[in-house]
Amino acid sequence: VLYMAVIIYGPSLALSQVTGLNIWIAVGVCGLVCTIYTSFGGIKAVIWTDVLQSLVMFIGLILSIIFGVIDAGGLSIVFEKVKNGNRLQFSVVTLDPSIRYTIWSILIGTTFSSTAQYACIQTEAQRYMCVKNTKSAQKVVWVHYGLNVFMQMIFLCAGCLIYAKYNQCDPLRAKSISRADQLYPLFVSETLGKYPGLTGIFIASVLSATLSTYSSGVNSIATVIIEDIYKRLSSKRSMSNEHQLILSKFLSAVIGCLTVFMTFVVSFMKSNIITIILQIFGAFAAPILGLYLLGLFTSRVKNQSAIVAFFICLIFQIVMLFGSILTLKPASKQGGRLDTSVIECIPSINVTRSQIIPTSSNIFVSLFSISPLWFIFNGTILTIIVGMIFSFILDSKDSKIIDPLLLVSRYDIFPCLSSSTKVNNILLSFLNQFLLSILFLEYCQTNSN
Repeated sequence: VLYMAVIIYGPSLALSQVTGLNIWIAVGVCGLVCTIYTSFGGIKAVIWTDVLQSLVMFIGLILSIIFGVIDAGGLSIVFEKVKNGNRLQFSVVTLDPSIRYTIWSILIGTTFSSTAQYACIQTEAQRYMCVKNTKSAQKVVWVHYGLNVFMQMIFLCAGCLIYAKYNQCDPLRAKSISRADQLYPLFVSETLGKYPGLTGIFIASVLSATLSTYSSGVNSIATVIIEDIYKRLSSKRSMSNEHQLILSKFLSAVIGCLTVFMTFVVSFMKSNIITIILQIFGAFAAPILGLYLLGLFTSRVKNQSAIVAFFICLIFQIVMLFGSILTLKPASKQGGRLDTSVIECIPSINVTRSQIIPTSSNIFVSLFSISPLWFIFNGTILTIIVGMIFSFILDSKDSKIIDPLLLVSRYDIFPCLSSSTKVNNILLSFLNQFLLSILFLEYCQTNSN
């Protein structure tokens, strides 16, 4: 619910920046519309609206990039400004976890996040269950992954264009905007505002992204509550379709209202939206991914040790989440923030940097200063280690035999290892026979002498 609250708050902030609409009216309208069609339409409405909303979202993003390049004067000028501003940091290979964006944090963090998103999260699993067979579900994963990579590339291009436009006049430091999340809407309103109708397309694309994620979340939470909690605790052995439908609609409405309320809490968080999303997703997806990996790759960890590992990791991740949000980090641990300029702002302004407040250096400050990209990796590894340790304590007397078909071997992940092993066995057999032949000839020659 907290994740969906962040999702709905960000685009509402953008809508308020572009149109001047009160942000809480935007939040209420988005939440109400999405809750209504999700409650009455179910997963079918979610899927079909996702398709249409994705098309609108891509159109809006691509148009903003095309006209942004035209406004900047060409790709070469954009690239030159980005390069001169030290925004292409491919050489940052430090292992310091407090630096937000490094080669390792991006590579490892996005790998674990993508694995969790496509393998463990209910919003994706409910889509896989709507197709006819496993092969179709695999196609869904690959298509979704390809589109996701394409969308991330679009985001990177948009970021470069925004920096190229405001590299000498940072709107945040110039007080033109109050939050960094309003930077992209400001860029769109100044770039596309010259062309009638294009700003409206951008607003539609932003709302499409919001409604798509929000509707999937509401539907998945309602499904999990009904299937995994209500049906297991209910004294009735079966539930009629009508009863299940009414309960699903009621839960969707309650979850939608709760999400809108949580948006008010999100508004007090000082970090930008993408950082909050990475923190929340990393905190709550890590223990789930850890359990999946334990279930796939080991037969030692049973129910009790898995439950203990899950809750220990969940508590640790929640502490990390709120600690990273509330802790005042030292200047050297801000991570991800590079210097900006206001020298070309019109009218000329004199911006004084805030005084750096000294903070005590202790283990908690260092712990809560870890980049949010590392959250999911740390939590997943913690779940696996704790599960393996407690398997020796709690599951040593559990004689339950795990079906080998439920486990994944290294040969399933890397089929080439299986063929290479066969080749190695053949080579070893041939070598043994060759050595035996040499020894036999030597023995015969010795006896003849």
